[in-house]
Amino acid sequence: MCIRDSIRTPQYRSEALSRLIGLNVILKIETVNPVGSIAGRSIEWWMTSRPSDFHRVVCASDGDFGLAMAWSCRARGLDLDAFAPLDADSAKLEALRRTGATVRLEGRDLDESRVEAQRYAQVVDARYVEDGREIEFVEGAATMAAELEHLDPKPDTGYVPLDRGTLALATGLFCHERLRRTRVVGVGPAGALAMVRSVRERRLVVSADAQTIATGLAIRVPIEEIVQPLSDAVDDTATVTDDQLNQAVRALAYHEGLRVSPSGAAALAAAAVAAPTMRGATVVVPVSSRAVG
Repeated sequence: MCIRDSIRTPQYRSEALSRLIGLNVILKIETVNPVGSIAGRSIEWWMTSRPSDFHRVVCASDGDFGLAMAWSCRARGLDLDAFAPLDADSAKLEALRRTGATVRLEGRDLDESRVEAQRYAQVVDARYVEDGREIEFVEGAATMAAELEHLDPKPDTGYVPLDRGTLALATGLFCHERLRRTRVVGVGPAGALAMVRSVRERRLVVSADAQTIATGLAIRVPIEEIVQPLSDAVDDTATVTDDQLNQAVRALAYHEGLRVSPSGAAALAAAAVAAPTMRGATVVVPVSSRAVG
């Protein structure tokens, strides 16, 4: 896989979804690439920007980030150890293994898996890579935001999943510079509020647990260094329930034929919730993650 496999993705007005929720809905489809998610942009940008002075990579992910890393490592002949929680989804783990990663199960959630992954990387002298912590991840995600400049009409609002912060930060920075009339709203699950609260309160907020079907957005411990720039980059935040996420997943499947994960449907879910207060507005929603299994 190379960066060309992940860029210039489809973006179009969905007639069906626009009628359904009463907004002019522009979909940005980030699932039509080998890894099925926006993560391919960030990982490939990092891989091509960093000196290749390592032979082994360690990360913590049971989803999009890990799968994108596995594809990029395999393409370059690098070994990858992917740490995941003990109760990680078996289909996602199998996808990692098929792509060449060695999967190691540690911790009750991804935040605990990250701690173990970092320790392991030090022991085996490997390059530890954490989702959201490299500036190149933001730069890679910004390639998606840059493609929005070609939309006509320009969107009034862009809804973006918060995840570890890279996509929302990249989109917010780009829109403030080039699409100044477009508001950027970061979206998080109602059952995992650490990221949303951190952005709203402009300080690191850590939660005791994260209960949501959107596992890619289930963050208890945000990256402290990203909180302030992310708070400046997004104009607002929104939360969505698991029921609202499921409704968005079903709508994308029924009306657009897209198999999307709950995390990948979060932006549409938030737009649907806000629709009664902004009838007729143009909104852009990234479909950021394909369903696995």
